[in-house]
Amino acid sequence: MSIQLRSRRGPIGTAWQAVALREAAERLLGPGRASRGRADARAGRVQWLEVEPGAARAAVEDPDGGLHQARLDLPAYRDGDREVFLQVARAHPELPARLAAGTYPEQIEAELAPSMLSLLPRDAAELSHDCDCLDWPGPCRHVSALVYVLVEAVDEHPVHLLTLRGIRLEELVAPATPGAGAAGPPRGEDADDAGDGAPDASDEGEAAPEPAPYDPRHTDPVRLAEVVGEEAAAIIAAFYHAGTAEASSGGPGGELVDGTSGEPVDGTGEDPERG
Repeated sequence: MSIQLRSRRGPIGTAWQAVALREAAERLLGPGRASRGRADARAGRVQWLEVEPGAARAAVEDPDGGLHQARLDLPAYRDGDREVFLQVARAHPELPARLAAGTYPEQIEAELAPSMLSLLPRDAAELSHDCDCLDWPGPCRHVSALVYVLVEAVDEHPVHLLTLRGIRLEELVAPATPGAGAAGPPRGEDADDAGDGAPDASDEGEAAPEPAPYDPRHTDPVRLAEVVGEEAAAIIAAFYHAGTAEASSGGPGGELVDGTSGEPVDGTGEDPERG
């Protein structure tokens, strides 16, 4: 199935990046080849287009029905240039979404310029071409038709420029920093070592003394009577008073659970029977 261009007359490509690509390529093609290439592209003679790192390829049909394989080369970035581009691109977190939506901000090109870089061909000398037809050295009409199909593709999908330069869209997203977003200090042996000399909140909780067991003998009898009534309070006081008396006389009660003995239950130092 042939590719049908949206543009039927006038210049091909409207977005700034498509215009820049077209102008650089037309300086390579020359007026005569450019005119024949536009006509062939609009006639649907380009059968398919493939964009890969460093090259765009297409099958282009001759007016007499012959099919030829054409290629336009735009070198992929070298390692150093790739790092510069990614550094600029990652400073704009919105860039992947904008490229995917069909927009390539000119601001990125302005920031690349001091490093003598561009996602687009900086001049015609950066482009090269090849075709299996006999029109040598070219560029032939098949390469020219390929150029215009590529221009319209870049007009709608500027991500093709990334592909030509050997960069994947997902590479524009800065890698996550290890541990970023984690709440609180790191765990494990390193965290324990880093905290030497400083009290740990969890250790403080473990070291805090437990409350002493409840000792009814130290309960204010007046408050106890308010809660359980005078009659019940008197029974409780008599019970614990009896236990205290046994403990002080060496009876079966022994020591109380808290290790104290012989103290009156009201804690006043007076015998309740005498009070």
